[in-house]
Order: sequence, then C-alpha cells, then structure tokens
Amino acid sequence: MKNYTLNSTLRRRLLGGFVAVSAAFALASCSGGETKTTSTSTGGNGVYEVESDHAIGSVDAPVTIVEYASVVCPACANWANTVYPELKEKYIDTGKVRYVFRPFPTNPQQLADAGHMIALCSGDDKFLTSIKYQFERQRQIMTLAQDGKAREAYLNIAKLSGLTEEEFEACLVNEELQKEYEAVVQGAVDIGITGTPGFLVNGEYTKKTPSGKQFYTLETIEEVILPILGEPIPAASDDADADGAQ
Repeated sequence: MKNYTLNSTLRRRLLGGFVAVSAAFALASCSGGETKTTSTSTGGNGVYEVESDHAIGSVDAPVTIVEYASVVCPACANWANTVYPELKEKYIDTGKVRYVFRPFPTNPQQLADAGHMIALCSGDDKFLTSIKYQFERQRQIMTLAQDGKAREAYLNIAKLSGLTEEEFEACLVNEELQKEYEAVVQGAVDIGITGTPGFLVNGEYTKKTPSGKQFYTLETIEEVILPILGEPIPAASDDADADGAQ
C-alpha cells in the first residue's frame, strides 16, 4: 500500500506562484503521481459514498458511479466534455444514476493539486462547477503553465469559482481541506486506483465491461449499468471501444 500527502515543499510551490510545466508533463499519460500519507474518509449520505464526496443525482438512484479523475488529465477532460453530458441527461437527471467525483492527481501534480484545492475551496455548491470549468479550459491552462503563467491560469479559475485573490492564496494552504483532499486520494490508492479516469460502479472498481471493452464511452457504461437498472442493452456500434484511461 502506498501513501499520499501534500508535502511542505509542494505547499510552498502552490502558494508561491507555481513552477512552469513542460509540454512533456502537460501531455503525459494520466497515471498517478508519487503517493504520500493519511487515512481514508468514512461516512457519507449514500451507500457508496464517503462523507467528503461531491455528488449529483438522486441519492436513491439504483446505480452510483464514482469517478476518480484529475483536472490535468486529457482523457478525463475528454470524458467530461463528451461522455458525461449525455450520461447526465439520460441517466443522472432521470434519477437512475448518482454520479460522484473524487480527485486523483496526475502529472503535472502541482497543477492537479492546485486545481482540486480550488474546487474544494469553492464550496459544496460550486465544487462540480469548478471542476467543469477546469476540464473545459484544460488546454488553455496547460498552455499558460508551459509559459510560466500557471498562477495566472489558476487565479482565473478561482475567480470563476467565486473566490477572491486573497481567498485563492489562503485556499492553497488551507490545512483542513488539504487533509480532506489527502484522505480522498489515499482512499483511491488503497483500493488500487493507478490511473484516470477510474470508475467504481456500486462500489466495484470497473475497468472493463462484460464483453471486455473499456469502461469509458456511454455505450460501454450502458453495458454495465443497464442490467442493474433492469433495462435491455442496445446494440453496440463499431466505435464503442474508444480510448480512455491509461
């Protein structure tokens, strides 16, 4: 078992203006960063949730999908921008699926940590909106980071998320939220999450569908959730097995 924590050097980097990130890091595969120390959070409202979770959809939905994702992961942004909207319209908004987002930082880790902390500081009502902003603007953020303007990029995200510049700076050294964040990441490490996006369906880590396809597109997600919902599985199209998590 590995451990995860934000160390003091990283905290100083986050507060002090960020380190410029190379194109190689920005385009790196979505694998987890170095892991470091704390315990898993417990409790929560839903059967498959923990106390610190941020979720959308009916708490009584028969299916709960937990996504472990990083705001700097290209595959995560692609899923959020192309697959999630249809999943939300078809299953979350209709009360069939409850969706939970849990952060799992990938390289460049200092940027992932900063983005996730900003979302946490935005408050429960704006957390998922902040994550959405970051996925929609991921390429722009990475470009600014490569130009040494990571702080500017994340300050803009913080302001979009309802934070002032002073609140943004305080956010990055908020020890209570850091511990909450570290606990979520440690929980992912403990159950074997190594890359993003990673999904749990009703508490089960789900990488592949029964037919052996990668759990990523709406069609492959339906292959898993429709039997739980008692609904027939539509005929799969040729492009259902799209690239996804690493």
